[in-house]
Amino acid sequence: MHLLLDEMLKKTAKWLRIFGIDTEFIEGKKDSELIDYATKNNLIFITKDEELANRCRKQKINYLLLKSEKIAEQLREIKSSLALEFKFPEQTRCPSCNESLKLVDKEKVSALVPENVLKSQEKFWLCEKCNKAYWQGSHWRNITKIYEGANKILSS
Repeated sequence: MHLLLDEMLKKTAKWLRIFGIDTEFIEGKKDSELIDYATKNNLIFITKDEELANRCRKQKINYLLLKSEKIAEQLREIKSSLALEFKFPEQTRCPSCNESLKLVDKEKVSALVPENVLKSQEKFWLCEKCNKAYWQGSHWRNITKIYEGANKILSS
């Protein structure tokens, strides 16, 4: 499943990528250009803009209108509505460019990360497209918290 999120959902797009969901995010485009792009590429368009959602509905574009302001709740809405499975950390994508990340040996990222990180960490992911390295640093606790919050069953 391939998603397109509007500019209001940039942070949400990055979280979806971290959790392994193929997610596009395009800045600086008019609504009509986003709708055309979603149509051309058979994407599910996700927005918080009711007017934009109505335009999608009228043009018979697959879309989802989010209600929540909070990231974990938005992720739950998306996961539930689209029956997605988050496969973090086994399958994750680069939050910057959306490329699938590869689990690599520390030697492969030695030039990309600080020396203290190389000494203290054993698990590394690499984006071969934008050459960024990721690891289970201090931010990992926050990622895990958001992941667990997004996986909670929605209450009725």
